[in-house]
Amino acid sequence: MLVKNQQIWNESWLFHWKTSWQKGLPMEHKIITIYCLIDEMCKGLNVKNDIRAKITNAEILTMAYLAVSDFNGNYRKAHLYLNPTKLFCPIDYSRFIRRINELHNVVETLFGYLSQLFASIHPSQIYAIDSFPVELCQLQRESQCQLMRHTELKGYNASKKRYFYGFKVHMIATTHKEPVSCYISFGKVSDVKVAYKFIPRLPPNSTGIGDKGYVSSKLEHLAQCFGVNFSPIYRNNQNKNDTEHWIKRKLRKSIETAFSMITAKFGKVIKATSINGFLTKLKLFITAYSIDCFFKLPKEKQQLVFSYAN
Repeated sequence: MLVKNQQIWNESWLFHWKTSWQKGLPMEHKIITIYCLIDEMCKGLNVKNDIRAKITNAEILTMAYLAVSDFNGNYRKAHLYLNPTKLFCPIDYSRFIRRINELHNVVETLFGYLSQLFASIHPSQIYAIDSFPVELCQLQRESQCQLMRHTELKGYNASKKRYFYGFKVHMIATTHKEPVSCYISFGKVSDVKVAYKFIPRLPPNSTGIGDKGYVSSKLEHLAQCFGVNFSPIYRNNQNKNDTEHWIKRKLRKSIETAFSMITAKFGKVIKATSINGFLTKLKLFITAYSIDCFFKLPKEKQQLVFSYAN
């Protein structure tokens, strides 16, 4: 159990949820707040706990959130930090790692749950589409990479004008930097190819803004079929009278800021001992960012999560 007296916990969780996501409060308050949110979402999504385990899925995911949010993805530091607090039942480190990797589908489900909330409350109906690379290793060490070797992993980062070896995270975000959809692909996969999956997910009568990598007449035609106004930022050498060029560039800053905030947590490379562990940790970084976005919402909109859960 998270606390000894479950009745006291049930009466006080809402108080912690409303008051503890503020700067200057102890870390324990933040942990309890995160646990409240994850536990309520797991209940609402009918995520079952293993009856043989003493520690619940919500507790494991809270520990994982702390690792990616406050310890740059270092599971061991988060495990060492939480054990003395006695907030959670003790768990062996190796078992903790196995439980995290087993919950990768639950992590995706939690992200999708929050994404639906962000999409439903987004007032402007303007979305930015973009991608960012996540390296498995440095390109010169490609032949020595132990996690995974695949020709499709070698991609090109147009913004930095260099090749990389790893994956791409494709994302749709609101103008408030809230992610509403995400897709992880091999590094070689083009942005336009993934955009064909993204366009149908946008609400009708909404506007999607992409950068130069999304310029495609076929993609714009597909968007029209779904009632979406897809408006990429054209290259300088294209004969397009784009009167909204600078407005679109300003609106796209939101997703660029979101990418910066996510990648700042893990730096250049995510450390992992297996490809499944690597991808699970990457999903955790993205979901942790969604949780942080949730706590920036007004209180009445935060309450929607708990209303849906019940």
